[in-house]
Amino acid sequence: MRIPLFIATIGLLIAATVAALAGLAAYVASRVIPAQTRQDYRDSSGVVTGIVGTLFAVSIGLVVVAAWNQVNTATETSATEASNLTDVYWYSRTLPAPQRAALQSLAAGYTTTVIREEWPLMAGQHRLSQNAWRASEQLRAFFQTLQPDGGGPSARYGQAMSRMQAVLDARRSRAQMADTGVPPLLWVALAGCGLVALLPAILCGSPNRKVHLTMAAAVGGMVGLVLFLVYQLDFPFSGGISVSPAAFEQALDRFDSIRALGAG
Repeated sequence: MRIPLFIATIGLLIAATVAALAGLAAYVASRVIPAQTRQDYRDSSGVVTGIVGTLFAVSIGLVVVAAWNQVNTATETSATEASNLTDVYWYSRTLPAPQRAALQSLAAGYTTTVIREEWPLMAGQHRLSQNAWRASEQLRAFFQTLQPDGGGPSARYGQAMSRMQAVLDARRSRAQMADTGVPPLLWVALAGCGLVALLPAILCGSPNRKVHLTMAAAVGGMVGLVLFLVYQLDFPFSGGISVSPAAFEQALDRFDSIRALGAG
């Protein structure tokens, strides 16, 4: 999954802003804190700073990988749901005209509700639409009204039912992922580790002022950038790096093509 250009731009701007603020804070510290005091802190805090910095780097790496995998899994789940929904729509071609029209209307209505109503809810409120839940239940209930006769119709019905069950399973998985983000306690830990890793670079630094400011700005920019990246990956269906409803939009296009073919 690619990072949108505007998100990358915002991330760089945030990193530059944090870097500038860290550099400014380091400049003030170099003017206010006596050189001997900074030297004493630098000598005594090296081990602790190294441990905290390593912990911050490892924690950020694990969170980013887990969040990125969550986005990829959500993309695959949405594609699976839309693909099986298309197979259900294909099944409608084998039904008599009234039932064919009813199944096509239910499938198209569900897909449209997912795109127009549910996706904004997942992005803003991290939950699924009640209207889409009702539409999925109506689709499931429709299959209970069918009574296929003969080996061929029964086999096709069984395959369509398995596809319908796959749609519902993928939907339940999507509901769980929509509300799954980085726990607040982990956010506190990441922010705390980032601050502890940044403070020595600001307060202690190097005796050389240019090196001091450069290192503080570099650490500040890195901390700001990685925290911004984690924020964008927090929930798979919201933020700048999120899953789009493209799979369902493609399914709607396929519905039009299938409907144009008429009965099977």
